[in-house]
Amino acid sequence: MRLIQVIIPEGKKETITELLSEKGIDYVVSPETSQRKYSDVLFFPIPKQGVEEILDDLRDAGLEKNGFTVVTKVEAIVAREFEELQEKYREESEVDESKVARQELRASAEGLSPSQPTFYLLLLAASLIATAGILMDNTAVVVGSMVIAPLIGPAMTSCVGTVIDDSEMFYNGVKKQFLGVLLAVSSSIAFTRLATAVLLSPNLELLSLNQITHQLNPGFLSLVVALGSGLAGAFSLTAGINSALVGVMISVALLPPAAAAGIGISTLNLKIMTGAGILLLINLISINLAGTFTLWVQGYKPSRWYEQRGAEQATKSRITVLIVLLLLIATFLGFATWNMRTEGMKISHLEEIAAETMAKREINLEGFSADKTGLFFEKVSGVSLTVSGREYPVDLKGKLSEEMEEYLGREVGVRVKFEETG
Repeated sequence: MRLIQVIIPEGKKETITELLSEKGIDYVVSPETSQRKYSDVLFFPIPKQGVEEILDDLRDAGLEKNGFTVVTKVEAIVAREFEELQEKYREESEVDESKVARQELRASAEGLSPSQPTFYLLLLAASLIATAGILMDNTAVVVGSMVIAPLIGPAMTSCVGTVIDDSEMFYNGVKKQFLGVLLAVSSSIAFTRLATAVLLSPNLELLSLNQITHQLNPGFLSLVVALGSGLAGAFSLTAGINSALVGVMISVALLPPAAAAGIGISTLNLKIMTGAGILLLINLISINLAGTFTLWVQGYKPSRWYEQRGAEQATKSRITVLIVLLLLIATFLGFATWNMRTEGMKISHLEEIAAETMAKREINLEGFSADKTGLFFEKVSGVSLTVSGREYPVDLKGKLSEEMEEYLGREVGVRVKFEETG
């Protein structure tokens, strides 16, 4: 439910009141006493699904140029007449009653982005915290950084700007996304250089950190997270609900890979740099695609009919570009995901081979790990085993190498650590 306040310019009172009467909307009028160019202040309640239509009618009546309108949310309206009006809109309106008006959608999207200094300061703080959390391998710290990252605003601003054909709004959103990601990566590079020089152990193995490895092998599940984040962001705007939690989800998709990419660049680690960078690109494209597509499917468009065709063409063009980019990356991800699955199955089978070989020799297999080489399309290059028993069989390593190389069809390095038991 909404309460609309209309500041009526001189000479427009009769036009506005007749318009509301024709629609069966009850209103209250009070004189405007500031002695300016306005004559009256008019108040009326209206169901949410009727806001866009009535605002367009008021604009057509000349209110947009000479007067102004304020729309506020209300918790409850107790009046029989309003209940009848709600029922009328519910029966006659083709608009989904859960959707907000186009004007509210625009205001909500713009309201998600704080002022530029605040936006960049918050993002800088979030990026530094995320980088520190990754280097500490502390999940709680990384999650905390996502809460303060204001990344939902620019993404949703560009999506809304696309569907309502507001070029300035669209380009502002795109620019803020680009500069925001650049700031996140740059601050991560600078912080990592400082941390590695002063704070971290020189023996720290980055690839052993869980918060790093999570960003290295983007697969199809990464698409699900990013597309779901963009869809949820759009729905949070159109349903008029709190976007704070959705903003955290969008930050989950963007902030950790940006920080990890900065760590990779700072340490000249090609694997971390490219893995996290590709994941960041995937998520950016997916969030914008899902958000724009969701708003377009829900029917949001410019108010003026002569703007609608151009807006639809622009929306379709941008969606097409995003889909093409996503398909190109998705093809790569498909091969990478299949490679990960195939190599994972090979490692499981190699462990079974090792276990069977140990069992025949009455030796216990205490530990098993596989080494992989390759950037995205990895393959098993060696295995390490920890075994225990009374006596080490001299032919054990040779037998393991023979059986594993026969299975893989190529040479594989085998390392065995033996622990003698009593």
